Amino acid sequence: MKSFWKISFLLVAIATILPFPAIAASTTPSPPVAPSNAKEAEELCGKPTLDDLAQHKVKQGETLEAIAKQYELKTATLMGLNPEVRNGEVKVGQTLAIPPLDGLTYRFKNEENYTTVAKKYNVRADVLFERNGCQRRPKVVFVPGAIWKPDPVPFQLPAIASRGSANPDIIFQTGGYPLPYAVPVTSNYGWRINPVTTIWSFHSGIDLGAPFGTPVLAAKAGRVEFAGWGGGYGNLVELDHGSTGTRYAHLEAIYVAQGQSVAQGQQIGIVGSTGRSTGPHLHFEIMTPSGDGWIAFDPAAYLNRMASIVTNWFL
Repeated sequence: MKSFWKISFLLVAIATILPFPAIAASTTPSPPVAPSNAKEAEELCGKPTLDDLAQHKVKQGETLEAIAKQYELKTATLMGLNPEVRNGEVKVGQTLAIPPLDGLTYRFKNEENYTTVAKKYNVRADVLFERNGCQRRPKVVFVPGAIWKPDPVPFQLPAIASRGSANPDIIFQTGGYPLPYAVPVTSNYGWRINPVTTIWSFHSGIDLGAPFGTPVLAAKAGRVEFAGWGGGYGNLVELDHGSTGTRYAHLEAIYVAQGQSVAQGQQIGIVGSTGRSTGPHLHFEIMTPSGDGWIAFDPAAYLNRMASIVTNWFL
């Protein structure tokens, strides 16, 4: 009997709050869920996820990745709910809010409702409604399954980089470095704990920590082998240089097309955080052909040499 009343309550509440024409056409209008029914809503739908978060106090030797793995969550989920660790680091004694499943928080804007937010994040509106305690219009909701990403930050090119970065024909004289200036390496080539999946896996390139919008440059003249969506790589460009190939991943935008010839230093896109990524960076690979196709090798020596040249040019 209780299950029947739960279903009835949800149907009435959703028909009232969400603009579903099919339901509205077949039922008479019902009044909104009144504040006096809040207790009943909690009994039927459970507590809103954001009212039922666990707390984790960081211990000596723990990392954000390890904590996320302990709770079977993505690191991006913890970053989204805990702004103080969005740099990927935790400190002993910090207390982190831990949700029961992956997701992010979202603040309703004017004219938004459960339906519009559900469509934005590709989740079911009724699931979103129930996950948030069947509240009529909360200020902030938890969106289950959605992956948090940092907001794009304004970026201005430094003096060493040419202006007009939206022009794909512009050539940057960097000697083969894939960005207009040297940046820190945020993740090396080799085995590591993947920051998104938290699984021990092989990282076939090097991550360069550049801000959103930084021009991405062809390391060498060649032909565009691939330009498009590359799954976990996000927006991806692959260049064939003959004896070698290079790969540029997680781009915010692509400025070249498959089959196009490019010059060394030509802008092929801009840095982003698409695909399997926790923040803006360029994933860069160098590959050599083999009988089994392209094989990636450690680009550290090449990048270190190019970074030194680029830095010395502008000292």
